[in-house]
Amino acid sequence: MDSESYWKPNYNRYLVYVAMKNFEKADEYLEKSYEFIKNSTNRMNKGYVLHTLLDATKNRGNMIQFNKYLDEFIRFKKAGKKELDINHLGIMELFTDKELAKKLLEESLKRTELSDKPTDSSDARRIELAQIYNEKGELDKAIDQYEKIISDPILKDRGLPLRNAHYALYEAYKKKNQPKDAYHWIEKYIALEDSMSNENFKIQVADYEVKYQTKEKENQLIKQELELKSASLRTRTLWAVISGLCFIFFTIGILYFRNVRFKTQMMLKDNEIRDQKIKELEHTNKLLSLNSVIEGQEAERLRIAQDLHDGLGGLLTTVKAHFQSIQKEIQQLENLNIYNKTNKLIDEACIEVRRIAHDMVPYSIKISGLKGALEDLKESVIARGLPCELEIFNGDELKLNEQHSNMLYRIIQEITTNAVKHANATKLFIQLMCHKEGLNILIEDNGKGFDINHLLKGGGMGLKSIDSRVSYLSGKINYDSSPGHGTTINIEIPLNILTDTITPNQN
Repeated sequence: MDSESYWKPNYNRYLVYVAMKNFEKADEYLEKSYEFIKNSTNRMNKGYVLHTLLDATKNRGNMIQFNKYLDEFIRFKKAGKKELDINHLGIMELFTDKELAKKLLEESLKRTELSDKPTDSSDARRIELAQIYNEKGELDKAIDQYEKIISDPILKDRGLPLRNAHYALYEAYKKKNQPKDAYHWIEKYIALEDSMSNENFKIQVADYEVKYQTKEKENQLIKQELELKSASLRTRTLWAVISGLCFIFFTIGILYFRNVRFKTQMMLKDNEIRDQKIKELEHTNKLLSLNSVIEGQEAERLRIAQDLHDGLGGLLTTVKAHFQSIQKEIQQLENLNIYNKTNKLIDEACIEVRRIAHDMVPYSIKISGLKGALEDLKESVIARGLPCELEIFNGDELKLNEQHSNMLYRIIQEITTNAVKHANATKLFIQLMCHKEGLNILIEDNGKGFDINHLLKGGGMGLKSIDSRVSYLSGKINYDSSPGHGTTINIEIPLNILTDTITPNQN
């Protein structure tokens, strides 16, 4: 803001320090406030701050500063449009000491007599000073002030101050016991009073005449105004009817367009709901189809496993028995070492058949649940040359149905198979944690890792199989891997899918 406006915050600081009774600091900010406003053209603000300065310096007893600001206040008042009198000065309420007031008025009158402003009159101050003289018994000084009021050329057209001065002279001479002079001034007072009464009467007559003529003109104007109002009323009525009809049509139009927009929005909303339902049905059908495919795969795995175990496995066992019988009879084959080699190959074939059958349908799930199946899987991984560590938290609380157990087993099996075949790892870590939100599966290896984005774009069958099973269980899978830094796979299966099948340990 402009610098002149800084008087306000400084004046507010003055008020705060006055409230704290720190008058020294208060006066400092009051003087700062006046420094910003003293050259202002805003007489109300300047007079307000200057009057506060007079009051403050008077209360502190600092008469040097008081007289300085008093002269400045009188000059400020003389520069205005109002007459320079004691009422306009507005400082008499500062004085309770009549002697001090008398001195102030005498000095002020001297300054006024030297003023070159012809419209200034000192009648109010002279009357105030004369009253002080009367109270102190200095009647001659009081009479001198009243006579100066009567002789003041500025007051020749002002009856009230002159009348008051005449009557005051009568009172003063009566107190001095000079009846002749008192009678002289009372006669002048009565004559002036009569003159003023006659003048007032003439003024009242003229005023009534003017009022009568004004009334006649007002009646004419009222009549014309009524005619204009009548015409205007008809016009306004017509416009009101037109406006009302326009408003009605406008309202109907808005309601119509709102109705059309509402119907359009409802139709769009219905289409959105229908599309959403179609998507939900498609998703449901997709899940059902996936479930059917998975169930079909598991059934086919079971059939093949049974054929391998019951058919090919039994056949190989019989072949081995026959081969042993033949060996007893054909001693010379032993010399060629064909028996040991063939026997070893048959043993390896039997083991591989059992492994394939077990991988396709882990019978340990039916016997000891998912925990036992994972223990067998761990041993199978170790047997294939990859050290493996398995941790299962709250494993005793895992009570899954056969379908969910198979799903989880296939997911872990596919991941460990990839680690054995492709990771070139020296350590594999598998962790299952059952908690109140669901099931968390963590699988880590220290192998060569891979580029996730490249693998996801490639979309191998093993990765698709893992993702499809996790999706079927409404779970989430996260791959964390980069070339040369191993692989971490984290799977989260939510509680609502495994509800009533997993009961976490509450401890």
